[in-house]
This record gives sequence, structure tokens and C-alpha cells, in this order.
Amino acid sequence: MSAAHSQPAASPAFSQRLALGTAQFGLAYGLNNEAGQPSLAATAEVLAAAQAAGLTLLDTAAAYGNSEARLGELVGGNPAFELITKLPAGPAAQVAQHLAEALARLRRPQLYGVLFHAFGPLQAQPDAWRALQAARAAGQVARIGASLYHPHEAEWLLAQGWDLDLVQVPYNVLDQRFAAVLPRLAARGVEVHVRSAFLQGLLLREPASLPTFFQPLAPKIKQLRNLTDEAGVPLPAALLLFAAYAPGVAGAVIGVDSVANLHENLGAASFLAAAESLRPALTTLAEPTDTFILPYAWPPRP
Repeated sequence: MSAAHSQPAASPAFSQRLALGTAQFGLAYGLNNEAGQPSLAATAEVLAAAQAAGLTLLDTAAAYGNSEARLGELVGGNPAFELITKLPAGPAAQVAQHLAEALARLRRPQLYGVLFHAFGPLQAQPDAWRALQAARAAGQVARIGASLYHPHEAEWLLAQGWDLDLVQVPYNVLDQRFAAVLPRLAARGVEVHVRSAFLQGLLLREPASLPTFFQPLAPKIKQLRNLTDEAGVPLPAALLLFAAYAPGVAGAVIGVDSVANLHENLGAASFLAAAESLRPALTTLAEPTDTFILPYAWPPRP
């Protein structure tokens, strides 16, 4: 915890609005990642600093390399942290088995949340949902839901009337596709978490350094920088606050690779008022071309 002592105190309300994404603890993750997967010691240092700052909700998945096992080793026995993981949908018995394996890796009897990692298999296999309902009833998990990629998936779930507690969706200055449905989910009592505030680092790139595929976005990224510069808000803070405080959103998942990066994210709280004044202008930067805002549609990294 000593790493945090020289830092300004984080806003408790803001810390509690954030979840720490842990894909990068188990994989070399992100468009701008040049360092690869962090060491176990570096991961432990980030987690200690997060706890010291009051950021204690961790987001992981069975698909994130050895992220679950690392978290089990480092914080499985630490009651300060609450955990969300994601599973593949399938037959009920398979879901129950996957959940049991995740609990074992995470060294936990209960989780804050379990999400299905993809909507398509869940829609095709409704028994998967019943398996999570049973796990919630048995006290293995407090909140159940799904990680979504397209607004029509949220619309389908709302139309079905499923008893969702939690969803996670992408949301950022360029990708505002879910803007209309998030308040409706919240009104149903669904806890909405947003991810990809920085669009895997794309929104932090200098316009001149954008890979060729993304060059058409250069004018919007320049405009984004101009707006935040004029408002005196650091670009990362503006991006994070835009996502974390969007209407209907309960919290944002952030990925960090160092303690310094964590503190930079936490420091965004001091710019909240200025960032909110930017929201109308930033809303106009929504990008309609899915191939630019959906990372699975991007060309492979060279």
C-alpha cells in the first residue's frame, strides 16, 4: 500500500464507480501494448494500490489467459476485493461446471457477478441462463447477466424480460451505439458497466501515428484533442469520465498496466465538472462506421 501514499487521495465515490479490468494480467492485451503481460509482482503492486485507493471490484474472464488463476493467488483470500468473471454459454450442466472451475481458480465461494461472455450462444441455449439463476439462488453469485457487443442484444433481453442484474457493454466517445438503451436497462434495475473507454488505446493515439486502417478517424481524434485541450481536461480523464458518467451507467471497467497508470485514471475525478461540460460536444463525435469501433473487425496487428 505504500505506493499510494505519495499520491493525492482518490475520490471514494469515483473509485467505487470503477472496476479494474484484468485481461492484461493474463494476456498481452491492447492496441498500444508493447510490454506484454505484466509480471506477477507488477500485478500484485497494481492490486495493492487499487485496494489502497478503494477500487476493489475486479473484472476477469475464463478466456483471459491465466488472469483468474493469478487473481486467485493474489486476492482470492482478500475479502476487500469483489470479483466478476465471464463464462461461455452452453448446456446447464456445462455452465455449472465452468462456474465451479472459475470459483476454484479464483479461490472464492461466491462472486459479485458472473456474465456470459457472448450473447449469441446464450440466445441459442436458454438453459445456460437457468444455470446462472440456480447459481444465484444457491448463493454462488450475487449478480448475473451478459457481456454485450450490439444494442439489439440488449433490446432482445429487455423484450424477453429476463431477470438480469448486470450487463457490460462497450461505450466511448466514438462508440455510442448503446446510448439510447442504457437508461432503459438502468430503469429495470440492471447494473450497467461500460468498457473500452479508450477503445483499446486508439483514442489516446496521436492522429499522425494512427495505423493506415484508422486514418479516416484522424479528423475526429484531432477534434477530440482540441476540445479537451481547450477545456483544460487531460485526454484520458475526459474519455474515462465520458464513459463512466454516461446516462444509465453505474460504473466503468478500466485496464491498467502499472501503478502510475492506475493513479492517472483515479485522478480523473478532479476533472468531473469540466468533463461534464464537454459532454454535449463529445457526443457529436459518435462514429457510425462499425469497422472502426468494433475491435474484432480490425485488421490483425502486424
